[in-house]
Amino acid sequence: MDISTKKGDMRKVTIRKIEAKSISRKYKKIDSWFISCYGMNLYRGCTHNCIYCDERSEGYYVDGEFGKVAVKVNAIDVLRKELDPNKKRFRRSFVMVGGGVGDSYQPIEEKYKLTRKSLQLMYEYNYPVHMLTKSTLIRRDIDILRKIDERSRAIVSFSFSSVNDEISAIFEPGVPPPTERLETIGFFKKEGFACGMFLLPVIPFITDTTELIEDTVKKGVEAGVDFIIFGGDDVKGGEAERLLF
Repeated sequence: MDISTKKGDMRKVTIRKIEAKSISRKYKKIDSWFISCYGMNLYRGCTHNCIYCDERSEGYYVDGEFGKVAVKVNAIDVLRKELDPNKKRFRRSFVMVGGGVGDSYQPIEEKYKLTRKSLQLMYEYNYPVHMLTKSTLIRRDIDILRKIDERSRAIVSFSFSSVNDEISAIFEPGVPPPTERLETIGFFKKEGFACGMFLLPVIPFITDTTELIEDTVKKGVEAGVDFIIFGGDDVKGGEAERLLF
């Protein structure tokens, strides 16, 4: 499958279809980082190809190369069963539609629409959602997100390592540049959504300078973010070689 991740970037991606036994996962308590009690992985692997990706380096539930993506083709059927109120598995709390082993709006979402279909289920069952992504594709789902926000609540957040487009092109080669992400935050703010910035991760010796962090916070505030969550990267297990060489 050919995918275009951003202008001028076209590459081959290996897609594997799998059947999932479960989709959602429940945290023991509200996740203070991701502001949710529940999460899910609709895809395994990610074509965003961020060099610093913790999940790629540690291989969380991903077989083979992280850029090869497995699509959980039965995800919506499984999730509908898990959300069944008669089973009392879920309590009314924020759900993060997407998870740690693949951005829910990576390019293949345009074809499979698992994130959009999951949002439709969240609306049907009246759950608030928190969306965290690097992709401007989330604009596509403004209609269903607005309905969720009116009924229960929806938070839209974007993650950044910095707001410098040139640095992002090196370390986040498969995602829209920070300027486009900031514009999308502004778009959702104008639509009345609560929006967050995840300055995560700040890359040691590269994006952790005072100037870059101050610029990132300044531009986040100018875009209208309601909160900023900060996190570093401990550069473990060979990550230093990928980052610096």
